[in-house]
Amino acid sequence: MQKTLLIFLGILAVGWTASLGATGDEPLVCQFEDELWGGEDIRKFYFCINGQVIEDTCDTDYYFVNNSTFSGCLPSNLMNPQCVNLDAVEPDCEGLASQQPQPSASLNKFYLCTNEGAKELSCEQGKAFVNQDGYLGCFAWTQWRMLRHCTDDP
Repeated sequence: MQKTLLIFLGILAVGWTASLGATGDEPLVCQFEDELWGGEDIRKFYFCINGQVIEDTCDTDYYFVNNSTFSGCLPSNLMNPQCVNLDAVEPDCEGLASQQPQPSASLNKFYLCTNEGAKELSCEQGKAFVNQDGYLGCFAWTQWRMLRHCTDDP
C-alpha cells in the first residue's frame, strides 16, 4: 500500500508542478449578452450583466449543461453517466480500495484509505479526480472531460 500511496503522491506532485504556469486569474470576457455559458468545471456557469461577467455554481448534485435542448443546471441522475459519480460511496478500505484512491460523489474529491479509515480529500482548485481506463489522480477539467468521455449532452 505504501508503494501505491507514494506513486499517487508523486503523480499529484507532477500535476501540481505542471499547473504552476497557469494562474487561473485570467479575466473573463462576456461571451454572450443574453444566454448562459459553461466553464471547464461542469458545476460552474457564467452570464453577463451590463458587460460584466458573473460566475455562479449549480447547487450540490446539479451540473451545468448548455446544448440544443437545455441550458441550465441538471440533477446528477439526468446527466451523462460519464460526467458524474452516481455510484461513488465511501470505500471500506479493503482489497483494491485500500491500495489506491477511490472516487467521491463530489467530482473534485477522492477517498484515500489510511490507518484511521477512509479520508475524503480534495483535488487542488481547477481539477477533478479520475480513476478510469488506467488514469488515476487529479486532472484539469479539460483533461478530466476527455478522460471521462464527458460531453455537454445530458
